[in-house]
Amino acid sequence: MDSRALIFLHIPKTAGTTLNRIIEWQYSPFEIFTMDPYRIRATPERLKTLPEGRRRRLRVVRGHMFYGLHQCLPQGATYMTMLRDPVARVMSAYYFILRRPLNPLHRKVKKERLSIEDCIRLFPQRHNLQCRLIAGVKEASSTGDGRLLDMAKEHLTKSFSVVGICERFEESLMLMATTFDWEIPFYKNCKVSKTRPQIDPGTVEMIRDHNRLDVELYEFSKRLFEESLQKKEAAVQEGLAALRALPTPGAVQGFCNSALGAGRFVVNKIASAV
Repeated sequence: MDSRALIFLHIPKTAGTTLNRIIEWQYSPFEIFTMDPYRIRATPERLKTLPEGRRRRLRVVRGHMFYGLHQCLPQGATYMTMLRDPVARVMSAYYFILRRPLNPLHRKVKKERLSIEDCIRLFPQRHNLQCRLIAGVKEASSTGDGRLLDMAKEHLTKSFSVVGICERFEESLMLMATTFDWEIPFYKNCKVSKTRPQIDPGTVEMIRDHNRLDVELYEFSKRLFEESLQKKEAAVQEGLAALRALPTPGAVQGFCNSALGAGRFVVNKIASAV
């Protein structure tokens, strides 16, 4: 990597928590700006108001955000992201809302016993979220569907060093490690959900219909992913072999890793808040 910052555009429910724990081992907590608009008010707007010297020292900006923050980083930036099958992502987001009381939609969904189908009808602002985040368009109605999809594809092609696929996490991780010169001493899957009820085929079609731009973008992203794998096949395969050969940490080592990781996480949150 050159001196440019890395922007991790974290699309909700795409294995981002696991990836964030890995990122925290690669960089100093003081070099990472983490978006957290609810707990510590670390927002894109706040990032833009930081002194230029501090913004220039950042090596990573990460979180749920819309494309475009590279414009406020004087050192320049490249992006990376993970995409997920739209049906699986929408289902995961729904169950996440159900089990998280602090989620803004939790109370309404629980109180009114809203189904996935109800949520699709009632919350159109959540449709095609992957496409809108990558296109950098907050209001889908502000641009036509064709233009929105074209913008997202163009950004992925020109501004993203790595486009990962959630369903192929380890290969995506090795692409990132190879591209950004990371070392992966270990990793642990975080926030892995339990098995959910079988979804009705009609619901699957409803999700795909209301997220057809995401469906097309996901297929486009898989092609980009395969092209990147082919270009770095030897390095990725070597990294995968090393990753899979790692011994499982014992209880003491696992506790130490978790404690150190939690410490780095807290320090970074504080650094992003002040």
